[in-house]
Amino acid sequence: MASLLRRTGGTLFSRSPSVLLTRTTIKPATRQFTVSACCRTARADINKTQDTEQPATFRHHATPDTILNKALTLVPQHGWTIESITKAAESMGYPTIIHGMFPNGGADLIDYFLKDCLNRLPLELEGRMEGLGTQEKIRLGTLTRLGMIAPYIDRWPEALAVMGQPSNVPMALNHLAKIVDEIWHLAGDKSADMNWYTKRASLAVIYTTTELYMTTDKTPNYEATQKFLDRRFEDAATLGKATNEVLQIAEFGAKSVFGIITSKGFRL
Repeated sequence: MASLLRRTGGTLFSRSPSVLLTRTTIKPATRQFTVSACCRTARADINKTQDTEQPATFRHHATPDTILNKALTLVPQHGWTIESITKAAESMGYPTIIHGMFPNGGADLIDYFLKDCLNRLPLELEGRMEGLGTQEKIRLGTLTRLGMIAPYIDRWPEALAVMGQPSNVPMALNHLAKIVDEIWHLAGDKSADMNWYTKRASLAVIYTTTELYMTTDKTPNYEATQKFLDRRFEDAATLGKATNEVLQIAEFGAKSVFGIITSKGFRL
């Protein structure tokens, strides 16, 4: 991980005070899922089955994103795997060789999902942060983003296992950086000094630990996860307290992910 940090210039964040993220527009089929009264989230409609008989014009013009969007509905049955992608393609009238479009298999599906979540986050939070203090905004943004994995929570340890594989760690860290950067951005952060980095490093650790805890939470509406998150904010004292945590994020992510996956009995 140290070498990864050196190659990226010592920072994990893609949006510096002078560089903004470039977003793509991905609009998957979603429906609302409530984590708490103050935390509305959109979720993929995993319970509906789309008609496998698609018009010829649709079959011939489907994009990779269209196939991946369909594959998300199959994740509960087949996991974050190439099988979900292949079955999605077949249901849309494509042959099984279509999986050649996705050389990274399940990692491509996870990458698509994480990009989609990033694009949906500002839409989910639109108009909901007005009148809130900074920490309340960060809490709401964090819970809203965590709520997006709720439809896949039983399979999310598998996604963490895929992201924890050496070849996928850069992708995983990149997405983590974008998540915390976007939450701070939506909360109105305008810092332009070292505080910009420490705020995001601190939130990255808080987000990652809470996400891991959520995979074990069996309480109604993820109440235990919300309390866990609040304790992490209290432990941090301020969101800018992350002196030595920047270099620990990569190590923490890899060790924690592999630890929880092994404890759950999933094979890597």
